[in-house]
Amino acid sequence: MGRENTKMLTNTTERRFLPGWIMSKLVFPVIALLVCSFTAAESVSLKPLDQYYAHATAAEWQQALPIIQELVEEDPSIPSRWFQYGSCLEELQQHAEAILAFKRAYALDSTDFGAQYRIFRNYALAGDVAGFVGFARLEVVKTPRIIERINQREEFEAMVSSAAYREFLAELSQQAPHGEYQQGGRF
Repeated sequence: MGRENTKMLTNTTERRFLPGWIMSKLVFPVIALLVCSFTAAESVSLKPLDQYYAHATAAEWQQALPIIQELVEEDPSIPSRWFQYGSCLEELQQHAEAILAFKRAYALDSTDFGAQYRIFRNYALAGDVAGFVGFARLEVVKTPRIIERINQREEFEAMVSSAAYREFLAELSQQAPHGEYQQGGRF
């Protein structure tokens, strides 16, 4: 009787596994295909950003520009995309457009002092003294030590030695005779 029970159990087990075998040969591949499709769909949504990074890493700025521009248009609320867009424009020596992109990044994240720096940098690269001084006037209110930081940067030498910038410093000194504008801030 023990043998019959074992045989019955085996037959029952075989019947249970038969549908499993069918599932492994037919249903599981279909499920795997669906999972792969969803994964591929996810990677397609990440693909443009990956493409941008690949072009940017290779310094292929002309190829990177339309990709990051499309990403910015897709979701203009992401500060890092505006920063990347500005970086791409800066590399292409489109400084006026880069300034606008960095300003947008900075407006979305006012703690992004990298964007603040890049705004100053692009004004300097463009040779735009009026823009540089105008931005310094705004930023000294938010970041008082910004003047000290600007004055220390060799790349801003042409800007800080301009008559317009020296006039700005003179005005600033009259407003804050004890040098209050030099406290706080980062660069």
